[in-house]
Amino acid sequence: MGEGAGVRAKGVKIMNKLKEEIIALLKSNARLSFEDIAKMLNIAVDEVEKIVHSLEQDKVILQYTIILNEKNLEHISKKIRALIEIGIRPESRSGFDHIAKRIAKFPQVINHYLISGNYDFLIIVEGETLEDISRFVSEKLASIENIRSIATHFIMKKYKENGIVMEEDPVERLAVSA
Repeated sequence: MGEGAGVRAKGVKIMNKLKEEIIALLKSNARLSFEDIAKMLNIAVDEVEKIVHSLEQDKVILQYTIILNEKNLEHISKKIRALIEIGIRPESRSGFDHIAKRIAKFPQVINHYLISGNYDFLIIVEGETLEDISRFVSEKLASIENIRSIATHFIMKKYKENGIVMEEDPVERLAVSA
């Protein structure tokens, strides 16, 4: 390998490391400014801006979002969420993809994953009430051809989401004595 190729390879490694570090910082706090990131990584602000815009253009960064602790929302309606496991009979030509695209189009579906184990898909759905989710499962999901089984699990309480603990000081239970 020539000297120029070695320098380019080293430059690519450095750029990839910077991208990883910027992604990690934004994952932990999407509100960090370019200036904050530049200070943390000891690089120029315009370099951070260029890297972030590149990550957005390459569709590595798709969206910036927040994590809510709905328990603390007083005047805003709270949504009900459920995890739904779905067993599929894969289609001969498209496997899981055609059915996955159909399911992903429903506005109730927040997240959709292909998983291993007894089921093929795990989706997270959101509705105003338990009945909304039940109706979605029975009228929309169950009517899709090649779905062989569905298991619905309603989320009762969140303890941790995306690495964030919802309650820092959980209530300690008293010891049970005989």
